[in-house]
Amino acid sequence: MSDIVLRRTRHVLAGTWPAEHANDINDNGWAVVNAPRPLFGSVTWDGLFFCGIFYAAGPYDQFAKRWRADDATLLVPITPAEVITKLRGLVADHGYDFNEVAAEVPEQLGMWAEDLGLPWDQGWLTTT
Repeated sequence: MSDIVLRRTRHVLAGTWPAEHANDINDNGWAVVNAPRPLFGSVTWDGLFFCGIFYAAGPYDQFAKRWRADDATLLVPITPAEVITKLRGLVADHGYDFNEVAAEVPEQLGMWAEDLGLPWDQGWLTTT
């Protein structure tokens, strides 16, 4: 991977890439970025506002320098199970039991997820 690091990285729920681009992104292991201005990439699209409405995907090494100049945010997919694992670690680091927090103050998990920049859906607790 390139030595160039984008200024921001955000986690997004895995499987959220548009259907027309998902296979290319996944099969090629492409990076996906988002910005408030149009971007270059192997594929580009407009979507819902996240850090902007403009999205691009492509080989990181090929586009990182240009994406950094365009102030793009690197989007890293994460599954609900991975979010829960990260939250379990955070809860344990705070000296709490995850299952107790989930049962007694589940909204706290959502606040911690937001603090970590993670997507969150309280419905995921029913699958843990």
